[in-house]
Amino acid sequence: MFLDEAAGASEDEQSCGEAEAPEAQSLGASSRSDREMKEILRNKYSGCLSSLRREFLKKRKNGKLPKDARAALLEWWNTHYRWPYPTEEEKLKLSESTGLDQKQINNWFINQRKRHWKPSEDMRFALMEGVGGSMPLYYDTVERVIGG
Repeated sequence: MFLDEAAGASEDEQSCGEAEAPEAQSLGASSRSDREMKEILRNKYSGCLSSLRREFLKKRKNGKLPKDARAALLEWWNTHYRWPYPTEEEKLKLSESTGLDQKQINNWFINQRKRHWKPSEDMRFALMEGVGGSMPLYYDTVERVIGG
């Protein structure tokens, strides 16, 4: 039974090998209030908690992808620079080859296009033709609409 095992275990085994804080030894187990216990634990583990907090914050802020994954995405980007919109099948292949989630790949391409891609003049004309329907629209150099 658990109670029998705990009763037979040494103090070190019960406290996972850590020595009990001096404050905890001086206070009787029955007289400790929740507040006292919280303070004792905070004093005893404050160093561990602050280092854990720093580690979690560091990991959360570190948004960089692995080098090899970025290299693979940049290789695809450079090959398809004129139209950097991978198909779902291409995203799946990139996901498998880089080990990234598809959401990470989508976000990388969104950010990359915002930061580094400007459609060529030819591309702007092609895009406007598709939007214009039966009467294609073109933009001249001063951004006025010219009917086609």
